[in-house]
Amino acid sequence: MEKTNKYQCTMKLFDDSINLDRTEPLTATVFASTADEIPHVTKVGSIIRLHRVQTVKYKKFTQINCDVTVKSAWVLFDPSEGASPIGESGKGHSFTAEERKLLTTVRKFVRNYFTTHELKGITFKQAEKKLKDFDVICYVMSTKKGSTFKATICDAEKTVKLDMGRRKMNFVEGEVIRIRSANYTDKKYDKIELNEYSNVLKIAEEYTSAKQLMKEIKSGKTNDKMKSKSNMRCACTQQLSAPIVGSRIDTVHKKLKKVLLSDLFEISGDKLSQKCFKVHINVREVRPKSPREWIWVYDKRSKRQTPLSEAFKDKKRLPSTSTPFYKMQLYVQDKDSKDGDMH
Repeated sequence: MEKTNKYQCTMKLFDDSINLDRTEPLTATVFASTADEIPHVTKVGSIIRLHRVQTVKYKKFTQINCDVTVKSAWVLFDPSEGASPIGESGKGHSFTAEERKLLTTVRKFVRNYFTTHELKGITFKQAEKKLKDFDVICYVMSTKKGSTFKATICDAEKTVKLDMGRRKMNFVEGEVIRIRSANYTDKKYDKIELNEYSNVLKIAEEYTSAKQLMKEIKSGKTNDKMKSKSNMRCACTQQLSAPIVGSRIDTVHKKLKKVLLSDLFEISGDKLSQKCFKVHINVREVRPKSPREWIWVYDKRSKRQTPLSEAFKDKKRLPSTSTPFYKMQLYVQDKDSKDGDMH
């Protein structure tokens, strides 16, 4: 949204110091001179670090302003994986060991909160009485790209068409999303559109809101077409989840001494490139959570890597120059690791 020759983005933020049952989340507004300097949040629970912000009072509530045209800055992180940011306002940022631990702590809080609390939203039938400015949680049945971006969505009771206008889709078929501020566009109540200040965020499969919706879909609260799409997705996930067991043990480095993870991460890059190390670890978590998101495609011609879902967006089959591969992150611990401390 543009205001006084600046772009702005308003977000609702909270951490473990705010009890949302009693207190409203903190409002933060980012101002920038270009759209690229605005954080593009696509997932519920995304983590943002704000620098040199200004605290202001508005209608008895405390808010914070982050103006990157002056001296403020922001760094955006994925809610579940990676120490590298998915976006930032500047050309670089510092990231200390203490901040890495804090990021792990915040992610743990985010996961615990959204797996025990439901997001607010009404059904499409309830929205027929409101017609405008309503929030919904729904399942994406299909997407279509033309002069505008469109999708078919369902809340387990009713299926409607979503017109995204010229906004780019940040979701794919088979995902659960939350739409903030939608409007019905016709009297048949089967088409909705977004406002200027609307947003669409993806909800992770393990979050309570997504689980509840998928449970309702599978329990028969929706039509056969919707149930069929859901069952296909579950079958795909189960197939990809099959364990892969190595049939041969590598004995070349069996004489290497074991190294603790805490020591390994303190070794300089020069030494890492010259030596091999042996570690005994426990895999505590695999991210992304959904096995469908593990599959990526490498195109030899363009030398680019893209998720399989994006590679298939405009094509019925992959080109001959493309090769699929798995890409995931393993979060591990060893005997020296503390609870909640993963590498």
